[in-house]
Amino acid sequence: MSQFFESIRVKDGIAENLGFHQLRVNKTLQAFGASSRSIELASIVHQLVLPVDGLFKLRISYDLHGHFQSVFTPYQYKQIQNFALVDIKGQSYDYKFSNREWINEALLHSGQDEIIMHDGGLIKDCSYTNIVFFDGVNWFTPALPLLEGTHRVRLIEAGFIQPKALYVQDIPNFKQFKCINAMMGWEDAVEYKIECIKEYFL
Repeated sequence: MSQFFESIRVKDGIAENLGFHQLRVNKTLQAFGASSRSIELASIVHQLVLPVDGLFKLRISYDLHGHFQSVFTPYQYKQIQNFALVDIKGQSYDYKFSNREWINEALLHSGQDEIIMHDGGLIKDCSYTNIVFFDGVNWFTPALPLLEGTHRVRLIEAGFIQPKALYVQDIPNFKQFKCINAMMGWEDAVEYKIECIKEYFL
């Protein structure tokens, strides 16, 4: 069974941001004592026939021994109306593990469409995206997310968003927020009103 995975955006036959995905794969392999050359995404993608029309998610599942599987699925954006705040109480997801059971369970029991996870008040991530808050001038993302998303890294390097320690009590200071991941370009990400965070504003 593959231990880790990467979700790569494929738009009209082009696999996007492979360099950022490869950096995360390398970090994962090195952390668990495997060779950083055992999984090379560019080589894997080169062997595939990419869909030439439309938006697809390419999921590449892999283990520490160089084994991998690849699956294409048409991608549709998740429709989200409401968010719940959930305290994860020290749980972690530092690497993109295939086993996301505890995150899925937290979402299931939240009673809302999506969750904003925090650890004792320190905001981390949503269930499948990083989160970015807008104060009217600048966009800020949690400095210590649950998982460092590839799109998040790219936007930080471009100076478009800024990492900062964000707490639950800071939420009313913001005007809106976005959820971002590798599958959603910045322009594709919905701008949500703060009032969508239902458990905070009940």
